[in-house]
Amino acid sequence: MSKAKYIAEGGSSNRPPYFDGSDYYFWKGKMQLFLKSQDTGMWRIITDGDFIPRIDQNDATSAEKKESDWTADEKSKVLLNSKAQLFLSCALSREESERVDECDTAKKVWDTLRTHHEGTSHVKETRIDIGIRKFELFEMNEEETIDEMYSRFTTIVKEMRSLGKAYSVQDR
Repeated sequence: MSKAKYIAEGGSSNRPPYFDGSDYYFWKGKMQLFLKSQDTGMWRIITDGDFIPRIDQNDATSAEKKESDWTADEKSKVLLNSKAQLFLSCALSREESERVDECDTAKKVWDTLRTHHEGTSHVKETRIDIGIRKFELFEMNEEETIDEMYSRFTTIVKEMRSLGKAYSVQDR
């Protein structure tokens, strides 16, 4: 009989899901949802990088504004940078935290974790190929319940989706 896996700190809207280095794809989805639920712009901080108030916000080469000149809106956007990094920091085990110690932005933390756990584009392609093979050869094991089989199948589909290969549970 297999033991159920769970994230002990999960299930809270104000505490990020804990990541100890295992089940990265599961954690990645939960963490993405958690960050999006905290503020509508927080996920943009992860994907695009820190917001930096500039004299001409439409010109990325424009000089940065002095903090004393920031508007209330700019202050709240800058605060998202710190919040995103704090949430990621609180979510990581000591070992995972040490992996990203040198990162100075939430985007760099996220990208470093993704590269470490998903690998480079070549490794990612190999993982997709392995996932496709698992998907195509999937069948129920003799001593497995329907729930266990479905859970195992859903894990394959989620891993494939997180690698950019879209399958749904209905595709099988």
